[in-house]
Amino acid sequence: MGNHMVNRRHLFGLAGAGGAALAVPGLLATPAHAAAPQPPAAWPTEFVEVTPSVEGDIAWYDVSHWGVEGKGWSDTAAYYDRLPAKAEGVVTPEVWVRSRNSSGLLTRFVTDSTIFRARYRLSLATVAMYHMPAIGHSGVDLYARTPAGQDAWLANTHPAAQNVDQQMGIAVDPGERLYTAYLPLYNSPQRLEIGVQAGAKFLGAAPRTTPPAVFYGSSIMQGGVASRPGMSITALLGRRFDVPTVNLGFSGNARMEPEIAELLTELDASVYVVDSSPNMNPQQIAERAEPFVRILRAARPDTPIVLVEDRRYGDGQFVEFRRTRNAQNAAALRTAYTNLRRSGVRGLSYLSADKLPGPEELVDGSHPSDLGMATYADAYEKVLRPILKRRGH
Repeated sequence: MGNHMVNRRHLFGLAGAGGAALAVPGLLATPAHAAAPQPPAAWPTEFVEVTPSVEGDIAWYDVSHWGVEGKGWSDTAAYYDRLPAKAEGVVTPEVWVRSRNSSGLLTRFVTDSTIFRARYRLSLATVAMYHMPAIGHSGVDLYARTPAGQDAWLANTHPAAQNVDQQMGIAVDPGERLYTAYLPLYNSPQRLEIGVQAGAKFLGAAPRTTPPAVFYGSSIMQGGVASRPGMSITALLGRRFDVPTVNLGFSGNARMEPEIAELLTELDASVYVVDSSPNMNPQQIAERAEPFVRILRAARPDTPIVLVEDRRYGDGQFVEFRRTRNAQNAAALRTAYTNLRRSGVRGLSYLSADKLPGPEELVDGSHPSDLGMATYADAYEKVLRPILKRRGH
């Protein structure tokens, strides 16, 4: 990283006798007319000074110089990959290809800039799908933290080609804020730079190191077909719980392969969520679910595991083979869950399809719209909240 990473600072962790956060030299100065800084618990605690490349009135900051959150492994073939380089040739070629999408990755920074840009080249020439817009497929989605401590949408890019250099926000109200940028769900930047006005103060927020919630699943988990990255299941839950998440959704794949289970055991997770039934048939679930869970449990005896039923097809009420597929998948997973519990496997939870999106919340009868993503997040939240609370989140 050379001289780009000057040092790391732990901010907002110092308190005076009265409990107020002490000023830290070099902290972004807040103009008198701007909102007060957030309370200590509302911001990440470790920040990184970064040297920009200044071009005219824009200062460009390379995200890799302070990091992305959501990477389970650091030893990746490309910076924005989701599986380690050693996984190539171990997982199926289809999983490997999809693991190179940046779904679930995000980066945070603090600045007092009033304008924002993003500049990157996409790995894939395809920037959208027939049922998924370019913003969700290949865009960068920018959120800003409010004075109340909530992350709220601000702006995004709208790619039309592999090379993207676009404005994400202009004339933003003055003031120092924490910003979160979510990366593309079905594409990946080869290099990503955030642009702010030259002269604005800027600190990168180092990725949090607390154990993440790890989600393994299908295209739905990867983010298909959210309108923008900030509306994926893992992004929604990450904001709701204010915890790091790792998105291991693999479109068209995720079939409980033992090789994936072994990789998951390498992650010090706060919880494992296994939602891979949509890409499996009843026989596969019957053969693989129990061994998959046992691999996780053997390596991580205390980490909670949540098994999630197959969502129901939107046309299932009219198409018998759809109903049959959903019912048989659910029965196979429920049997596996029951067998695991009876054999003494502890720390298991189960989420049924009754709580998952209905036909009006699916774009193509299979993948959720933004409304469907929110329903997924609601269902997950009810199961995960007590689990994460017990885990100290």
